[in-house]
Amino acid sequence: MRSFILTLFLLPTLLLSQTMVKEPSTEKSFPSTVTFKSGSSEYTLNLTGLSVRKKYFFKVYGIAHYLQDAGTVSKADAFKACLADGKAKQITMDFARDVDNKSIIDTYNESFKEMATKEELASVQSSLTQYLGYFDKEVKENQQYILRWLPGGTILATIQGEEKPAITNETFARILWSIWLGSDSVVDRDDLVALMTK
Repeated sequence: MRSFILTLFLLPTLLLSQTMVKEPSTEKSFPSTVTFKSGSSEYTLNLTGLSVRKKYFFKVYGIAHYLQDAGTVSKADAFKACLADGKAKQITMDFARDVDNKSIIDTYNESFKEMATKEELASVQSSLTQYLGYFDKEVKENQQYILRWLPGGTILATIQGEEKPAITNETFARILWSIWLGSDSVVDRDDLVALMTK
């Protein structure tokens, strides 16, 4: 009887632990699903994979990617789904070290130049300027950035717990997501779709 009562007491903790998935390199844990509301819509997204961002030999952050109605597809179709507008998506970055905001801004600027054509870069410049303005503080170890791409090309960013104004620009959203899921990804992009391609 005592063990039964103990099991009942621990059950919520056990269930909670079963819904978390650990990125092995940084040992950062992420939920297997995320649910959130935006306006009158509620979204439930499934984890598609985990990876780690490294700079030289340093681990910068663990990263999780989520997709609405993620199914099992080929790798090519997984990347296509993750880089197309239509389904809600989320990227969560959990930092493994302190990073100054200038380094973050410089990295985004470099990435956008690499991921976008000159024409695309010109067309998203105002959106990029707004986005880079969100990074006005040093990020500390264990803080998170959460990026959401909602249908219609809307990017919602929560930076260190602070929700930022929405940016609606489908081209900007695609280029932003390409940093992690494009062919020149800054992480192992195969890992970010591994749960969709089993």
